[in-house]
Amino acid sequence: MILCKMQPSHIGGVKLLLDSCFGESTWSAESIRSQLDKTDSYCAVAVDEDVVVGYIAFEVITDEGSIVELAVDPKHRRKGVGKKLVELMLTSCSGVKTVCLEVRVSNTAARALYQALGFQPISVRKNYYDYPREDAVIMIKQLQEGT
Repeated sequence: MILCKMQPSHIGGVKLLLDSCFGESTWSAESIRSQLDKTDSYCAVAVDEDVVVGYIAFEVITDEGSIVELAVDPKHRRKGVGKKLVELMLTSCSGVKTVCLEVRVSNTAARALYQALGFQPISVRKNYYDYPREDAVIMIKQLQEGT
């Protein structure tokens, strides 16, 4: 498995991954390209035998970062792919002092991963997600001096 900065050639694979994880209505190829093209965004992929098996999108505003999306192919879960993508992002975000994210209340595996990486829950956003309607847990991690 290879972790690397996402390239335009990965868009189709990321779209397939996101569709398999979250349903087809979540992200279009155009929205994935838009995320990749943002100057304040960092996107990375995990590739196994030329197949995108993991994806992370991260945005930075001044010294605060936000994980926009993290997805791991169901067949590759519990193998450290998500952890490696988050760690890559944390080491790639120069000057960031705080990282935040939203995660579904029901996504106990992701919440456990984030907590193991030092993220702490700070609040809940009611009815944040659609399909199905669900609350989001807001989690935050303070980085030492900014990485």
